Amino acid sequence: MRARYVLSESFIGLWRNIAMVISVIIVTAVSLSFVGAGIAMQKQIMEMRQTLVQNSQITIYMCSPHSTTASCSGGAATDAQLKETRDALSGDVLSPYIASVKERSPKEALAIYQEQFSGEAFAQDFTEKDMPVSFHITLKDSQRSQAVVDFFQGRTGVDEVSDLLAVYEPFINALNQSTLLAVGLAVIMLIAAVLLIATTIRMSVVNRRREIAIMRLVGASNLFIRLPFLLEGAVAAIIGGILASGILALGFNFLVDGWLRSTLGDSIVQIGSGDIIWIAPILILLGALMAIGSSVVSLNRYLKV
Repeated sequence: MRARYVLSESFIGLWRNIAMVISVIIVTAVSLSFVGAGIAMQKQIMEMRQTLVQNSQITIYMCSPHSTTASCSGGAATDAQLKETRDALSGDVLSPYIASVKERSPKEALAIYQEQFSGEAFAQDFTEKDMPVSFHITLKDSQRSQAVVDFFQGRTGVDEVSDLLAVYEPFINALNQSTLLAVGLAVIMLIAAVLLIATTIRMSVVNRRREIAIMRLVGASNLFIRLPFLLEGAVAAIIGGILASGILALGFNFLVDGWLRSTLGDSIVQIGSGDIIWIAPILILLGALMAIGSSVVSLNRYLKV
């Protein structure tokens, strides 16, 4: 009986302030969408950095017949230059930096090149002689990559030294900045949602002053009087959390899975629609806790029982 009364009073309060409740739902949904986007981007940043660290971080491309850099003025890398590079990679000077080295032959490079550009006619015009020998290096400490890059950069027979982490660092920084922006907007919107919830509770208290007075006279407990108001804010915020989860699911499906993944590949884009399974409960719980906290503070101020 008491549970039915509490639920009835809660929904009556929601209906009386329906315009304010809709505002709470919308603001909460938008703010929690930014929170969810920030969580997803942080997961993407951590996963991508971990992938880059685990894979070859530095690639040394030896000179090919088509290289135009000053260090390749003598043409394709000679056997002596290749041996010198192998000896340096296995020597004592670089051993504190290098965990492993994989050498890729021109034949392997050609196969990978033709696979990547399988739909292009020009891919069939290249032969093994056109491809460079390359060395793919995994470091013991990804933060010390510059020492290895400096060691080989500009050496005779070396065309290019590519630092994979450095290549993707601008992208990672852009994601970090986007995360900060999303979190900043989320904080502003969450503050607005908290204020709207507090205002909604205040209006509910004012509209039900008579019922509250009667409940006081019959000896109703503080919790029994406050519970309908707490549920009002929680219900609105939970609906907002569900809507935010739906917005993120659509974003993941169309933007991430439908565009980014096909453009950048699975090795780079490591978030997707499946992540909504664990992000959604976080958003709904956060919305409920935010609403309950705001309601408690508001009730302590406006409802003296």
